[in-house]
Parts: sequence; C-alpha cells; structure tokens
Amino acid sequence: MIISGYLDGYEPPFLRSPLIDGSAVMAHALFWPAFLHTVGGSSSAPNAFDADPADLSELIDIFLDSDSWPVFSLDLAGRSRLHVIMRNFPDDGGVDYVLDPGNDGDAIPLAAMEGHFRGPALAWPELVAATHQADQGNSWGGRLLLLLPSCADSDRPSTAIDMVTAALTSLGAGPDARQVGAELLDSRRYWTQSCQWATVDGALVCLGAPAYRSLGSELSPSDLRLVTEAFAALKPGRP
Repeated sequence: MIISGYLDGYEPPFLRSPLIDGSAVMAHALFWPAFLHTVGGSSSAPNAFDADPADLSELIDIFLDSDSWPVFSLDLAGRSRLHVIMRNFPDDGGVDYVLDPGNDGDAIPLAAMEGHFRGPALAWPELVAATHQADQGNSWGGRLLLLLPSCADSDRPSTAIDMVTAALTSLGAGPDARQVGAELLDSRRYWTQSCQWATVDGALVCLGAPAYRSLGSELSPSDLRLVTEAFAALKPGRP
C-alpha cells in the first residue's frame, strides 16, 4: 500500500512499504473494542463489547506489528480519503491521521497520536459532517468511532455523548456504551488544554493547541482549505 509522501524522510529509507490495507482487520468481530481500547484510550471498551481483554491480544499484536503497519481508511468529500495509520516504526511508534487529498498530491498530516502529540485533526461539526457522508464500506457509527480519537473541540454540544453512545450501540456495545463514550470524549491521553476552532480565509483552523491545522504551521493555506473541504463543515456550530 502506498500513501504518497507519507514514508518520506525515514532513515534509512524503506525498501518496501510497511503499510497494509486494514479493511480485513476492521471486519474482525473484536476490532472495535481493540481499537477503542488502544487508540481511543477507553478502559471500559472491552467490557462494553463483552470481550475478555486477553481475547484482544491477537488484534493488538496486528496493530503493533513493526513489519506491517495497518491502515484504516474512510472516503471523504470529493476524491479525498482519511487514513488512520498504526505507525510501528521502532522507537517512534504512534497513530497518524493523514488526508489523501485525491489530487495526486502528498498526504497531509492531521494528527500524530503519541508522546509528542500533534493535533487535534478535526472539530466536532466536521466529525458530524464526515460521519454522515455516504460510505458503502463503513456504517455511520464506524466512521464516527474511527475519527473520534483525533477530534477535540471546546464547543462540542452537550448531546455529543448521546451521538457517541448511539454509534457504540449500533456496533454492538452493551449497557456500558455510555461510559465508553464518556471516556472517548474526555480522554486526556494526548491533549490537556482546550481546543477552539475558527474559520480564517476559508479554512477551519485550531487555536491554542499543537495542531497541524493551525495558522503558522507547516501546512500551507491551500492545504488548510483542502482539509476543510474534505470534512465538509466550514463553520463551527452545533449539529
């Protein structure tokens, strides 16, 4: 699997791409408790899906394979695609959210979920808009939960917990779904400060956080607009 520009800069350079299509992994019955536990940081996820944490070890080993990095992908607006990459480079592991803009250009970094966190990737209205885009391969609940760990927004509505709980329930979570939703929404694994968003020159940008999507970052104004167009929700607001 190739994501243009993503592997550039590694030393020594890769002779073979470690990226693999993770769609078969996403189809596994235990994918969501494993993903929400490891990437989302929800300690309650295994129990909510009636899964013994020990039963998740096979999937977690796949998530963390240094030779084959699973990539979980979603179609977005236009020709763009969102990729969630389990970056298992030795001594530099993490989870990357990147955008393939669909215009033959290099992938645009959105968030790096690791000790030196960069993000968030998107605002709450963008999460809602992206969740409800047409997708033949993924349910609305699956789209929401794949994107949610990279979303932070100080202005998210009080009804956010209801939407996340409904997504979890739609994918098989039991009575503890609301607790999992609260853990996912209020995780402080990567950011400890408020994340506010504003529209500047046609692009939605993050204020006051170490985000790629911020003014003065390495992303160009045109890249910032491309990302905004891909998530199809220009102005922050309540869904």
